[in-house]
Amino acid sequence: MSRQAIMQRASPAIAVNGSDPVLLLSTVNSTLAQRSGYHVLADYLGEAEFVHAARKDPQSLVPWFFARVSAQMALTRYYLGGSAALEWKAWRRVRCGFRGVVHMMWADHDLGYLDLMLRNDTTPLCGTFHLCSDTIAQTIRFPGRLRRLAAIILMSESQRRFFLSVGVESSRIHVVLHGVDADYFTPTSDKPVDPVTVLSVGNTRRNFPLLAQVCQAFLGDSRIRFQIVASPDRRDLFAGIPNVEFLCGLRDPELLSCYQQASLLLQTLENSTANNVVLEAMACGLPVVAERVGGISEYVSRENAILTDPNDIETLVRAIRVLAESRQAREQMGQAARQRAEQLHWKNVARWTREVYKQAITGTRR
Repeated sequence: MSRQAIMQRASPAIAVNGSDPVLLLSTVNSTLAQRSGYHVLADYLGEAEFVHAARKDPQSLVPWFFARVSAQMALTRYYLGGSAALEWKAWRRVRCGFRGVVHMMWADHDLGYLDLMLRNDTTPLCGTFHLCSDTIAQTIRFPGRLRRLAAIILMSESQRRFFLSVGVESSRIHVVLHGVDADYFTPTSDKPVDPVTVLSVGNTRRNFPLLAQVCQAFLGDSRIRFQIVASPDRRDLFAGIPNVEFLCGLRDPELLSCYQQASLLLQTLENSTANNVVLEAMACGLPVVAERVGGISEYVSRENAILTDPNDIETLVRAIRVLAESRQAREQMGQAARQRAEQLHWKNVARWTREVYKQAITGTRR
């Protein structure tokens, strides 16, 4: 089911455990790929009602002004007018009689006031947090309010310490790893052997200067080429590097083709909790070369990835050479990567998420 189909869905919520419905809340960024991102979870929680709003501020003056005023005291500093619209829709839904679990899918972007408005004994609030450990403390204005949430879902164990430090009960903290659409992102049988194509995708928290250095380290090796998918403002960093093909603005089928035709994935990261690109590449059967930061090691293993210390360019180059010189190693690691991606299929993540809902309901209605 596409994002458009999710948005059009307006069927009433159905019970998750026989009596308690689920309300899924998320602002939607129209620039994101349809099959990437946490919103895809909604496809696999068919019993839930999906409520959404555009992730942007209103354009007209008066609504823009009120959106900016409301953002000043919101729980998260990333709060936008679309976040306020989302919470207003949820509140109206509750006022009309909704009783069940309310799940804010990007709580570190969209949670402003809903925790103050809901009663946990009738509408327990669950929030998923995606931000890295080095940024979340600066993003959450009133960390004590996090204790109001019936359940907190994290993308990585690396985030746990912050929530414990602000007094959230450990029983309310749940690490549910990010999922991947392993039915859409799949390997191909006609992958080219030569040249070896090293793929890098994405913008957020990427270490582009390090990536450029790695590309330059292979200037004299005609067997290895780099394909970089990023926003146009990053293009100049790779200008004049002849072994780099720079792409931007890809649609879902074009991005899928990049994954399927590549030999391996290289991710140079400043930090990370979950990483869509790593999961999608693994689902397409690619071995991964990345830095050991944040939660990356929770998603990959030695069977499907080579992890290096941060900013260790020599080890990154060596890892790429090892994989470039052995097609057998690439294939073996690629098979292991696909197996790992299947474990993280959204259908499994949905099942784990339902368990969090049940615990939230049990914990708040004792």
